[in-house]
Amino acid sequence: MSGLELLIDEIDGRTFAAVIKKTVLHDLYVDPLANENASWAAIYFGKVAKIDKRLDAAIVDLGNGLQGFLAAKHVYFDAKEKRAAGSTISELLQPGQTVIVQVKSEAKRGSSHERDKLPRLTMKLYMMGQYLVYNLASAEISVSRKIENQKTIALVEKFKGRGGWIMRAAAQYATEEQIFKESELLSSRWVKLKSLMDNGDNTPRLIMNGLNAMQRVLNNYSSNVFDHIHIGNRALFDRMLKWCERNDPPLATSKRLRLFKPERPGETLFDTYDLHGEIETLKEAVITLPNNGTIIIEPTHALTIIDVNQGSGSSALETNLLAAKEVARQVRLRNMSGAILIDFIGMSQKSDRFDLVEKTENFFTADDTGVQVHGFTRLGIMEITRKRRTATYAEKMTQPAPKGVSLLKK
Repeated sequence: MSGLELLIDEIDGRTFAAVIKKTVLHDLYVDPLANENASWAAIYFGKVAKIDKRLDAAIVDLGNGLQGFLAAKHVYFDAKEKRAAGSTISELLQPGQTVIVQVKSEAKRGSSHERDKLPRLTMKLYMMGQYLVYNLASAEISVSRKIENQKTIALVEKFKGRGGWIMRAAAQYATEEQIFKESELLSSRWVKLKSLMDNGDNTPRLIMNGLNAMQRVLNNYSSNVFDHIHIGNRALFDRMLKWCERNDPPLATSKRLRLFKPERPGETLFDTYDLHGEIETLKEAVITLPNNGTIIIEPTHALTIIDVNQGSGSSALETNLLAAKEVARQVRLRNMSGAILIDFIGMSQKSDRFDLVEKTENFFTADDTGVQVHGFTRLGIMEITRKRRTATYAEKMTQPAPKGVSLLKK
């Protein structure tokens, strides 16, 4: 038993997927109310609208009033069209040229002083599953560092000569049959997608949707690791069954998959787990620690600042460790990205600072988004960076940015 439960329900028209670990909200995936913007991992047939030499990037028309930002370093050609090292965007692409692109990170809301930023694109396409990532821009095979199961690692030999693959951490919870079945599914998905690309229609358009909240949580954790998966209503349950048909047929009839049945009229799945109150706290700036210390989260447009305040009856190191653990959870729940600066309580011992850095790195190992702990600055501020994929929780809970506007700085 992993101690992990997955709860999927709808709140005010949005789909929420909550991961519960020993009764505590551990992770949260949310779909925006109206997804009119390019979503993470979606694939588009695009057309180069503009070349910006200053930014060494292209602005790509994605159709339906959407645009994206494609940096020169993310322009990819196959082996037949090798690019010279250091090629500029104007040497790689021309206005009017058609390109196949994937959303690398979703659009970012700007401040009152700056326009919103376009979604970041890449031509290095991939197909993501629970256990594998089919890397279409590579022939290499790699294995997640989190995999320790030698039988799983040994499967790499059987993938040689079959294209580029990344074996994800969740593969260690799957059987060989499940892993190879998913590889066939991802390969067939690419064949189907390629047929859409090759039909002669050059109109900028969406050709593969990005992952919704339910798909993201199942891909990131794997359905196998959850003790139970609770679904809040029949419509969501039917969507889950369709997912099972393609990806995990045994789960469809397993007792681990459960449709929520309210005991009282109007009761919801999240009511039974008392999650509504905890989700509401994600809007608050101040979080209280178990020793009555606090962390204060202050997002700015350029970065996020987190201040740690002393609790009662605890040393600075004890409070800082409690704070670091909660910061890792809040960063994950709020889906923060970019630069994060943490002003911990000052400690005189260098050994305490080393201990805090090491423990902070450990607290972030549960985060699959790509977190780097850079240590302390000369001012005693800990620097952390986290990759952006999807919009932050705060962005998803507000209306989407207008379509078709130029989102680049002047």
